[in-house]
Amino acid sequence: MIPQPAVPASTVAVTNTTGQTVSVTVIGGTVTHITVNGTDQATSTNFTATVAAGQTIAITYSVAPAWYWSVLTPAVPSSTVAVANTTGRDISVVLGAGTVTHVTVNGTDRATSSPANVMLPAGESISLTYSVAPVWAWMDFLDMAGYDSLGVAYAQPNLTAPTGVSGYDPVNALPYAAHAATGEPGFGVGIAN
Repeated sequence: MIPQPAVPASTVAVTNTTGQTVSVTVIGGTVTHITVNGTDQATSTNFTATVAAGQTIAITYSVAPAWYWSVLTPAVPSSTVAVANTTGRDISVVLGAGTVTHVTVNGTDRATSSPANVMLPAGESISLTYSVAPVWAWMDFLDMAGYDSLGVAYAQPNLTAPTGVSGYDPVNALPYAAHAATGEPGFGVGIAN
């Protein structure tokens, strides 16, 4: 599983500490520069940068984009050319930008525009029909824990357990609400668990 760092403040560099080369797909926002190790890679959003282990990536923006870190993302193929999922894992393909009319998995339409988030089972193929190439990120479902169905990052505070006097308390973190009569965890009167 590749950690998904929060998008930093504009121009702040983030170091790839995964120990692997990753593809960082930047989608949306208002971006003027994407740099890897201080070298400009792109001057707009909707771009996938390759960031080797130990290298840094920084984004200059006025409206924050979303980004996706993955070791699984292949290059976007030519329109209508299929790409097989040879990762051995079920993949969530996050698709952004471009002018897309069909996203097919094994010949069956799964989406007709971008943005989209399409499941690609292990061993199956995906093809895109487009007039302007989109960008995509191939994400292991475990890497998608902080993203909604369109691949948009949830707000960081929603991902962090609160701490402190008024924050996280293991008693309140039980999977069942406290029973109204006794204060013990459970479903309620007349239901055993």
